[in-house]
Amino acid sequence: MFNFLKNFKKEYLVVFLISISVVFSGSLIAPIEQRFISTLSENSAMMGFTFALGTLSLSLFALIFARLSQTYGKNKFIIAGAALGIIYPLVYATSTNIFQYMGGKMIFGFAGAAMGPLLVAYLQEHLFTEKNQGKLLGYLYSAQSIAGSFGAIFGGFIADKYFLGALYYLQFVVLLIPFFLALKFFGAKSDTDRGLASKLEAKPLSVSSLPKHRSYLFGIKYILLNPYLLYHLILEIPFKMNWSVKVILYPLIIISFVDSNVIIGSVFATQGVVAMVVLLYAGFFVDKKGYLVGMKTSFLILALASLAMAFSTDLIMFWIFAGLFAVGEAISGPSRGVLEIKNIENEYRAEIIAIFSIFGYLFEALSLFLAGILLTILVPQMVLLFYSLLIWVFLGIATVVLKIKLKSNDH
Repeated sequence: MFNFLKNFKKEYLVVFLISISVVFSGSLIAPIEQRFISTLSENSAMMGFTFALGTLSLSLFALIFARLSQTYGKNKFIIAGAALGIIYPLVYATSTNIFQYMGGKMIFGFAGAAMGPLLVAYLQEHLFTEKNQGKLLGYLYSAQSIAGSFGAIFGGFIADKYFLGALYYLQFVVLLIPFFLALKFFGAKSDTDRGLASKLEAKPLSVSSLPKHRSYLFGIKYILLNPYLLYHLILEIPFKMNWSVKVILYPLIIISFVDSNVIIGSVFATQGVVAMVVLLYAGFFVDKKGYLVGMKTSFLILALASLAMAFSTDLIMFWIFAGLFAVGEAISGPSRGVLEIKNIENEYRAEIIAIFSIFGYLFEALSLFLAGILLTILVPQMVLLFYSLLIWVFLGIATVVLKIKLKSNDH
C-alpha cells in the first residue's frame, strides 16, 4: 500500500514519519486521559479547563513562532518543539494534582506551537508543485489514521492490563522518534526552505495589493480577502469544536453503555480504521471533483453522523455512526489541505497556517471548557447534540458567506 514512498521526496517522508509518531502518541492516551484527570479532580469544569489549557498555550505562541521562522527559519523551531514533546508526558505521568497536570498541558501547547503549524507549512510548500496533492495528503492522513486507530486500542489494552499512568511513559518513548528525526533531518542542514517561497508562488484571489511589511493583523486580512479561505475559516469553528470534544464526550457516552477501556479504545480505533480506508480514495475524489465539493460533502456527513450519535440508544448504534463521522473527517482532511495549498502564497504560508491553527486552538479550548460546564447540567449525549447543531448552523453560514463573497468578486 505504501510502495509510493520509495519514489517520493525525503521532505515528505520525514514529515510522514514525524506525523504518524505524534498521532500514535496522542491516540495512546485518548481512551484514558479523561479518566486519569478525573483521579486528580472530580470537578468537570476544572477538567474542561485542563483540556483547554493546552490549546490556549498553543494559540498564544503559534503566530509568534511563525513570524519568527521567516527570519530564523523553520528548522530551529521544529527541533525545539520536538524536544519539548518528550517532556510533557513525564509531567503528566508524575502528576499528583490537577495543577501539575495543567503544567504539562502548557508544555504540550508550547511544543505544538513550535512544531505543528511550521511542519504543516513546510509540507505544503513541498507539495505545491505536485499534481496529485489530494492523493498525497490522503496517503499521509491514512497513515495517521492507522497510527491513531492502533494507538487507541493498544492504549485501552495497556490501561486495563496495567495502570492508567503507564500510557504516559509509553507516550514518552514514542515521542523520542520525532525528536531524533527532527534533530537529524532539520538539524543537519541549513534552513534552505526559507528560499522556497521566492521560487514558488500561489496566486490566490485579491491579495496582491497587501503590503510586504505587515502587522500581526496581516494574516486575518489575507484570509478575509479570499472567499475560499474565509469559507474554510468559518467551518473550522464547528470542526475543531467537535474534534476536540470527542476526548471528553465519547468515553462518557460509551461508559454509559459499557464500562470498558478496551471498548472505548476500540471505538476510537474504528474511527481510525474507517478514516484510513476512506483516505486512500478521498484524495482522488478531491483531486477530481475539487476541494469545494470535498468540503461540502464532508460537512454534510459530519452533521448527519453527529446528530445520529446524539440520539443513539445503544453502543452498537453509537459505534456505527462514530464510524460514519470518521468518513466525514477523512474527506475533510485532503479537502482542507488542497484548499490551503492552492489559496495561500508560499511567502505567507507559515503565517496563514498559524492563523488557522490559532483560530482552531481557541475554539478547541472554548469547546473543551464549554463541555465541562454543560456536563454539570446535561447528560453527555445532550451535550453532543449541542455540538452537532453547531455543524449545521456554521455550514449554513459558511455557504451564504461564500456565495456573497464570490458574487462580490465577480463585480
